[in-house]
Amino acid sequence: MCQITVLPDYVTSSPMLFMYLHSGSNSLILIFSTKTYRDEMTVFESLNCILCKQPSARVANQPRSPLQLGCGLAMCNECFKKEQMLARNERKHQCGLCTSITPLYVLSQEDTLVLTPMGYVLLKPFKIPECPICQDEYSDEIEAKKSFALSCGHIICTECYLKTRSFNNCFGFGTKCPTCCNLTHTGLNQRKDRFHDFLNELPEMTRQIETIEKALMNAKDARSCNECDEKDTIDKMFYCSACSFEICAVCAYKRPHPHGAISLLGKQANQMLMKLQQASRNVIKTHKDLVPELHKGLLEGIDIFETKLRSKEETLKDALTWINLQENHESFTKMKSKFESSAKRYLPHLHDFDTEIKELIQTLNEFPDVKKSD
Repeated sequence: MCQITVLPDYVTSSPMLFMYLHSGSNSLILIFSTKTYRDEMTVFESLNCILCKQPSARVANQPRSPLQLGCGLAMCNECFKKEQMLARNERKHQCGLCTSITPLYVLSQEDTLVLTPMGYVLLKPFKIPECPICQDEYSDEIEAKKSFALSCGHIICTECYLKTRSFNNCFGFGTKCPTCCNLTHTGLNQRKDRFHDFLNELPEMTRQIETIEKALMNAKDARSCNECDEKDTIDKMFYCSACSFEICAVCAYKRPHPHGAISLLGKQANQMLMKLQQASRNVIKTHKDLVPELHKGLLEGIDIFETKLRSKEETLKDALTWINLQENHESFTKMKSKFESSAKRYLPHLHDFDTEIKELIQTLNEFPDVKKSD
């Protein structure tokens, strides 16, 4: 089970602080700055050791660092050493233990995947990596873009493997890794692919993020009654401005407040309205002041350009040679053309700005007007 615990807003500005395993229980505790929420928490099984089921370390040469086996699966360094000490027929994994130390690339996205004692959990949408050859994103749905695991631990897409592989009479098909140049001799579907397993789990983990975010949004709308401590949504509670009390409808009915109470929703609406209108005034005033000044300066610049251009064009009469006359004429023609092209680039933007303002006005006309008090 997953428990989300409340922390005061001043502790963190982020909705999620950290995760840890509660002492003496199997509950994963997620610390949020909102109310408590419980739900089933899923972790990436593809990022755990195949034997001890513990999450892999992000770096090499640690007890939990993953070692890639000959079959393509990963075992932590600690479990691998234990397996090496056993006779071949006593080992839990029978793939020959051909290994390389290769922390999975996805673990480098530390701001996306958070490590908990139970495993890795997705915190925000995951950026799918690209094939180093064709630069296309890997896909679990498009066969040609599915990842192909190389024996060195790196991956390329299936399409690029088929294009770059070559046949050897002794080893069969093989290809060179574009990242480390090591050779891989294996055919399609002959090795397990941890990244492919990761992509299979990704949709469920993404849905889990959406579920938690939805719960957090709902939690933000809840307030505690100052009388009975019961929680309710803002639109069902009341507020006393004299003593800054927030009370639920039941308490407001049972124990009428001496100062009277208004809807908490109304109070929140007034606060949000004041902030919104102040922000709107600031933005609009800035541009109302800026546009005339820019246009004034622009018109002044056009006037100056026109005066100077026509004055300088008079110098054509002073040309000493035909070549000099042609050069000056060409220079003035280029300046005129540049002015024209600049105006053509500018005017459509001005027209678009005017059109979009009119569209915004039309959108506002479709909103209901404020209700008049009786």
